[in-house]
Amino acid sequence: MATMQQLIRTPITDMFGVKHPVILAGMNVAAGARLASAVTNAGGLGVIGGVNYTPAQLQAVIDELKDGLHDKSAPFGVDLLLPKVGEGARSTNYDYTHGTLDALIDIVIASGAKLFVSAVGVPPARTVERLHASGIYVMNMIGAVKHIKPALAAGVDIICAQ
Repeated sequence: MATMQQLIRTPITDMFGVKHPVILAGMNVAAGARLASAVTNAGGLGVIGGVNYTPAQLQAVIDELKDGLHDKSAPFGVDLLLPKVGEGARSTNYDYTHGTLDALIDIVIASGAKLFVSAVGVPPARTVERLHASGIYVMNMIGAVKHIKPALAAGVDIICAQ
């Protein structure tokens, strides 16, 4: 008899080695470490959101997520808001990382995360390259069809329409 895992096999389940093709949206405090670890423990991919986190805050939330995992090697992800800032960007956009993107990415890489999610903007190609070099997949949340080409040009692995 086929198992549920065999019945719902997708590129996402294969990519992350999860039982269910479910990825938690990294909705900052609404999807914190406890919910993310619960989703991963249930066979999905738990993702934490890190809006306005300092590197120390991100590390603390990742540590809390990992403490809640039954299998300490189970996959999880981290979602950061990376809107375009500066030339050609909306005047209302600002840097949610407060200039600490490289330090935040260092933490994501060191944490063993399997997925990095960029919301509100396309991640810089150099960031995607660093993540890929560490074996981390990159997903980009997009809000319009016109965002697909820039996301793919940056090298993201997964496009998620929101």
